Amino acid sequence: MAPAPFFAEARSQGVGRFLVAGTSHEDGDYVSSLADPGAGIYAAVGVHPHSAESFSPEELICFRDWLSRPGVVAVGEIGLDFYYDFSPRLEQERVFATFLELAAELRKPVVVHCREAFAQCFKLVQDYFPRELPFVVHSFTGTVTEAEQWLALGAFFSFNGMVTFKKADNIRTALAAVPRDRLLLETDSPYLAPVPYRGKTNTPAYLPAIAERVAQELQMETEQLARLTTANACRLFGIFF
Repeated sequence: MAPAPFFAEARSQGVGRFLVAGTSHEDGDYVSSLADPGAGIYAAVGVHPHSAESFSPEELICFRDWLSRPGVVAVGEIGLDFYYDFSPRLEQERVFATFLELAAELRKPVVVHCREAFAQCFKLVQDYFPRELPFVVHSFTGTVTEAEQWLALGAFFSFNGMVTFKKADNIRTALAAVPRDRLLLETDSPYLAPVPYRGKTNTPAYLPAIAERVAQELQMETEQLARLTTANACRLFGIFF
């Protein structure tokens, strides 16, 4: 399905800006073509750890081109996933390091995927990504201790619909430990729809449900949280309007 209806539906719910994240060489051209800063649509391109085994270094030429396009503001989604292990771990680490180096060269922020791989993920960011550039650990589900270590590297943290799940006390505990100037919200569409939409295909229009629960947890007004997280995202991705 074309993305326009999803953007329109989300705008009707008060969502005004979007980051569309790529996962592979196969979707890089399409994702980068969606970027339209005038319409509040931005993009990130990269190779997800699930696709690491199929990545070829020759494809970096294409990624350099896509990352030069207007509105392509970040490298991502990149990282490590040792939960599913759809690609060999050494390949995941090699590709992650390659894209961290590319982001450092191009002075782009990074969207990090880290699942069951904190120690290795942390070390690669520490070794290959300059401290002065920002990055976000997306769909954060780590511990408070891990959050504190990420913060030492300058991380932002993005929380998705899992924060609304009944048994996700660990995520809400981590949320409370994140400084407010480092907090972002996301849907991770089409996955992980928040309560009360759990079990449905997730869309950006469900972001307000996530914002409402996060605001409740942080004892903030939802509008105040929306302004805060929007400002944080714009600072992270270098978006000015």
